[in-house]
Amino acid sequence: MENSFLYFGYGSSLNPAMVEFRINERVEVVCKGELKHYSLGFNRKNPDGSARGNLVSNIDGFTLGLVYQINKNRFEQLAQTEPEYHLKEFDIITEKGKVKAFAFICDYCHSGIVPNEKYINGIIADAISHSFPEEYILKIKKHLPNK
Repeated sequence: MENSFLYFGYGSSLNPAMVEFRINERVEVVCKGELKHYSLGFNRKNPDGSARGNLVSNIDGFTLGLVYQINKNRFEQLAQTEPEYHLKEFDIITEKGKVKAFAFICDYCHSGIVPNEKYINGIIADAISHSFPEEYILKIKKHLPNK
């Protein structure tokens, strides 16, 4: 554990293969986790104008995700995979107790933008595959673009 760090993945990082692609190394999913006082929002603007997932401060909110164990020597590589985001350490609630884990957060937020359908459907599929509660999945579905 001393040669590794914990990473809290939410949004597209609910897919372990995506995290492995970003750091070019296998990762270990330790457990599911919950970050209190932050909601999953979609307010980070992509170059194409669509929205990406972000942690939004919300006293009554929470975000569900996966806790990964990653080699320490991959920290900088992971940090560089998300332009405009930075890795911040948070307290994550797990079935094993509270742990400290890094998660991406972006301070450059926009309103009135929506994620593209393929992106949000991927997040929904991953949330379902990890057996997240239906109420949480419904919250994510509310961000689907209107047709």
